Amino acid sequence: MSYIHFPKLEEDKKKRLPKLMSRKDVMEHFGISKTTLWRWSNVDEKLKSFSIGRRKWYKQSDVDNLIEEYYSLSKS
Repeated sequence: MSYIHFPKLEEDKKKRLPKLMSRKDVMEHFGISKTTLWRWSNVDEKLKSFSIGRRKWYKQSDVDNLIEEYYSLSKS
């Protein structure tokens, strides 16, 4: 059995997928504890998370936006 290969379609699909960060990656990036990350996600709603299986993931673009938002607020 032969398969049809659509290279352009596969390349476009890769470009659309967001880069993901695990809880550990985010905690190391900010130098925060698991409790602080939980509070940012669930109480303060600063950082949106989503689950894949039993793991929590964060979009890298959301992490970058969080940095820009709070950096610009502190500079003003």
